[in-house]
Amino acid sequence: MESIGAIIGIDRGASFTDFAVVENNALFSTPSLRDRAWRPILDVYRQLARDHKCAHSVFTGAAGGMPDELADRVETVAEIDAIGFGGAGLAGRSDCVVTCIGTGTAIVHFKDCQTVHVGGTGVGGGTVKGLASLLCDTEDPKEVDQLALGGKASAMNLTILDLGYEMVSFLGADMTASNFAAVNSLRKEDLAAGILSLVGETVGIIASLCAREAGCPQAIVTVGKVAGSQFIRNTLELVGKLYQTEFIFPENPGVATVFGAARSYVCTKEAQ
Repeated sequence: MESIGAIIGIDRGASFTDFAVVENNALFSTPSLRDRAWRPILDVYRQLARDHKCAHSVFTGAAGGMPDELADRVETVAEIDAIGFGGAGLAGRSDCVVTCIGTGTAIVHFKDCQTVHVGGTGVGGGTVKGLASLLCDTEDPKEVDQLALGGKASAMNLTILDLGYEMVSFLGADMTASNFAAVNSLRKEDLAAGILSLVGETVGIIASLCAREAGCPQAIVTVGKVAGSQFIRNTLELVGKLYQTEFIFPENPGVATVFGAARSYVCTKEAQ
């Protein structure tokens, strides 16, 4: 990145807008807004531009309605490219499947600076937020995670044992046969565990199948804000053991996409 210099990155997602200042493949500032409105986005961008000497700005995510002031100054990077470059860069991998758990979940195969969208699901952080609001009276992801760590998903889910089997195929007796099919508790802790179990198992299974198909089952780099949940991580690791895959959790998973937008931009410029 030395020839490019510092870059301001913006990622406008469905729930958050993330920013980053990236130079020499390192993150220097990573503010985040729980807002998609353009006025506060412009305010943060202007502040970063004042605080840092950045010759380049990149944007990824939802660009609809972007004001001219921003449109005239940013280069747009496809979100799939940003996810792939970001996850791979944070994990230090050249061949991996990047699973980005945002409002929904996108799964991207990154190999030798090329990205391919290989799958995904509408299940993700938005699912957690909506169900937790209905069942646990909170939308705070950290609170939901803490509740879940003190709860039991088995109080919500129908297991293989509940069906009368000791195991089915490679699934043991304690594995989920159906999420929320046996609600035996109304404790917020158990409800939260059931919600995060539903999300973690769904994402983990889809990501495992995609990674096996892509030929890198031992390199599923997991990013996005939901990847910071300890309960989700525990669930993904359990899924990995069942499907003989490995989930990798790099530092700063919540800024992977905006970091990747800058990395993708640099790669494109260096190739020209």
